[in-house]
Amino acid sequence: MGVKEEVYEQIIEILKDAKFPINTMDELIAALPEGLDTTGRIGDVEVTAREAEGLITEKDFPFKDAQHVADLLIERAGL
Repeated sequence: MGVKEEVYEQIIEILKDAKFPINTMDELIAALPEGLDTTGRIGDVEVTAREAEGLITEKDFPFKDAQHVADLLIERAGL
């Protein structure tokens, strides 16, 4: 599995219990299991939601599902 697929699957897993649509950054942060401290890991590299937060703007909302969030983050991260 490549990095892109691994990141995608982790985002889907992290947001599996989130209630959609998510309409604001505050709602998205609240949907994360550990808020901005929620962490994804690829190999030895860890990325927190706090670090990824800058990839999302208020214009990106609403998010209709976890796949929408994953697709946007992967695109903005250049994966």
